[in-house]
Amino acid sequence: MYLFAYGTLKRGGKYHFYLEEAQLVAEHVTTTGRLYDTGLGYPALALSGDDVISGELYDIPDVLWPAINDLEDYTGNAETDLYDRLTVNIETVHGTKSAIIYTAKAQHLLREYIPEGVWDVERSFVK
Repeated sequence: MYLFAYGTLKRGGKYHFYLEEAQLVAEHVTTTGRLYDTGLGYPALALSGDDVISGELYDIPDVLWPAINDLEDYTGNAETDLYDRLTVNIETVHGTKSAIIYTAKAQHLLREYIPEGVWDVERSFVK
């Protein structure tokens, strides 16, 4: 199963080590939505928009999903989770692929709009 990484899981991001056993499929991929800085050292994505959001596509072994779900505060509990885990279309140079993406459920995460649609991994290290 593929993962669209658009924030701290990207190469150079502070949580990229979670993907050490994953395979990078494509380093320049996109989807649509709106990207925000949460002010907490990581971004949040809302699908309610048509900005081009840049990220990386990874093939994730099943053994890694529990740790990634924990990192993304996703348990499957619709009442308490901060993020939803959804399957969306990702555009690659080789066509469209389906991938898991974590999107913000909590409105307070949508703090500072990033109109360019790119999370600078250096922002992850600044608080």
